[in-house]
Amino acid sequence: MIKSIKSTFEKTTVILDNHYYEECTFKDCIIVYAGTSEINLVGCKFFDCQWRLDGAASNTIQFLRSMYKDMGEFGKQTVEAKFENIKK
Repeated sequence: MIKSIKSTFEKTTVILDNHYYEECTFKDCIIVYAGTSEINLVGCKFFDCQWRLDGAASNTIQFLRSMYKDMGEFGKQTVEAKFENIKK
């Protein structure tokens, strides 16, 4: 795992997968998560950043969208239950 502590990232693309960020500041960055490995964001601050999902993470969102839209009431209830569980 790559570690960054008390670093500032500005106007760059930042990969979250396989990274540990502690007390870092991100300004006007593109934050990318692909779902390939663990990430850690501890006490970080984000200003005017864009968030992007790639790879497996993007595929998961597409799957949930399809499930919600195309699988009737069962799909909607399943996806909504997942999000309620995330909120806890």
